[in-house]
Amino acid sequence: MSFPAKSYIEQLVPYEPGRPIEEVRRELGIKQLIKLASNENPLGVSPKVKKAVAKFLPKLHFYPESTAPELRAAVAKYHKVSEKQIIFGNGSNEIIEFLCRSLLTEGAEVLSSECSFLVYPLITQICGGRFRTAPMKNFSYNLDALAGLVNEKTRLIFIANPNNPTGTYVTEEQLDAFLSKVGEEVIVCIDEAYVDFVDAKNYPQGLNYVKKGVENVIVLRTFSKSHGLAGLRIGYGVGPERLIQYLHRVRQPFNVNAVAQVAALAALGDKAFLKRTQKVVHDGRAYLYKEFNRLGLKYVKSQANFILVDMGTDAKPIVEGLLKKGLIVRGVKPYNLPTFIRVSIGLPSENIRFIRALKQILKK
Repeated sequence: MSFPAKSYIEQLVPYEPGRPIEEVRRELGIKQLIKLASNENPLGVSPKVKKAVAKFLPKLHFYPESTAPELRAAVAKYHKVSEKQIIFGNGSNEIIEFLCRSLLTEGAEVLSSECSFLVYPLITQICGGRFRTAPMKNFSYNLDALAGLVNEKTRLIFIANPNNPTGTYVTEEQLDAFLSKVGEEVIVCIDEAYVDFVDAKNYPQGLNYVKKGVENVIVLRTFSKSHGLAGLRIGYGVGPERLIQYLHRVRQPFNVNAVAQVAALAALGDKAFLKRTQKVVHDGRAYLYKEFNRLGLKYVKSQANFILVDMGTDAKPIVEGLLKKGLIVRGVKPYNLPTFIRVSIGLPSENIRFIRALKQILKK
């Protein structure tokens, strides 16, 4: 069968997510598995979320509110912005798609850094755009190099802050200087999926630029990480009203399901659960740093809920060895980092089990 396929779609390499626990359990027959590959919340979800979702179950036969008005009002109040400055997506990934679909014509350019979120080039290519990257500097975005790539074809720039998979961040001083070099006709998307885990003093809150009236900045947030709602897929963008209303033109009706809206509203109101999550991550980072130092392994200091670690050799056998011991971690060869693994920070007991297994494998 032949059909009028687009060449740039045929050339796509699909995104490969971290392997699900059930898939690995079926394949290897391992009952006790720990997944430290997808940066999920090791605490699960807030008790308030569970209660709110259970209460909502009798209403599953109704369509969701198309623009999530109750949640939108709560998020607007939480961030002290206008409701008209907010758009929700099926995960923040969908808002990345909104941006590319609405801003790119065929051949238009999107910029970002090498070793950043693989969804950026994927969606750019789906929309017929050209994706260009600047080299990293010390595993972080090199904003000077990125600014040097801007030309008349540039429509959109993605800055993941903190970055995935490196966990590094750009400072307020660096971001201020970068935005001063970029014309207002280029949209800068600051992807803050991991913002709740940051403890660096000079980290720039992207929302401050929106609140100051910067017209070409949009900020992405998600409920998947710190709030533990990865399975429900809900994220949001905050930006200038004119841009947000433009993005709504490409948003499908009912794009965020009703359960996700209810869960996100409950999650937003549970500050105690967020603090518990942050403590688990911060304590876990410190523990893993200490153990990596003892093992003589180089790693990248992280502001996220994962750590990028250099095994000093091809990481694939180590990833496979950990898998056989019931631990799922992420190899990052697709990011051109073949000797590294990315390990999500788990519960204290999970972190200990990971280190024990890693020691055994490295001895061999």
